[in-house]
Amino acid sequence: MTLRTVVAASVIVLSTGLASAQMMIETGVAPGTYGEELEDWALLQECIFEEEVPYCSLTSRGFTYFLNWENPTPGYVLDALGTLNVNDPIWLQADIVGMGDMSAEIAVTALRHEPELDRFSEDRGFLQGAWVRSDNPGDRTYVMGTVVEESLNGEFSMEYVMQLADSCDASGGRGPVLIAHIDPWNEPPCLLIHALDSEVLIVELAGGDGALYKYVRP
Repeated sequence: MTLRTVVAASVIVLSTGLASAQMMIETGVAPGTYGEELEDWALLQECIFEEEVPYCSLTSRGFTYFLNWENPTPGYVLDALGTLNVNDPIWLQADIVGMGDMSAEIAVTALRHEPELDRFSEDRGFLQGAWVRSDNPGDRTYVMGTVVEESLNGEFSMEYVMQLADSCDASGGRGPVLIAHIDPWNEPPCLLIHALDSEVLIVELAGGDGALYKYVRP
């Protein structure tokens, strides 16, 4: 996994029996009120309420959406998201308030918690937490949600947003793959996942020399 090495508002909760309750929110604000309209599904990364301006972030295929408290997403939307778990899939309808290279500030007008949207939830769960490369324990990776941080011998190396997919252009139809969205200017590296469970990860750089890289828990 180390890329440096391998290159009127309504809030409704619908009962689903023994499964987690499904959340649906509509703010009553007409789409397009604050900017260009957006419809997408994304994964909840975090909600931080201890800041001067609380916010939540969600990621979608390497892109990050930020929702700021009452600016202009209603605060109760963030409160609702704060009851969910990291990586929970969210369908959302929003307006784009501001754009960055790999992020956007959005104003949510509607959202639903839809667990079935994420076909890779099990693999994503396995990936969470700390990993070390088996042949170089100083080469470490930490996964939190969809954000991956890498370090070498205790020194920070890079951070990126991961995407899990069936395949990528470089994999020739093979998969599943982990796509590492590092910057908006270059083709993101794509790692073929050969093995993955809670204790072992084996990957290959798609389009590379075929070398396999094994990661284990520290």
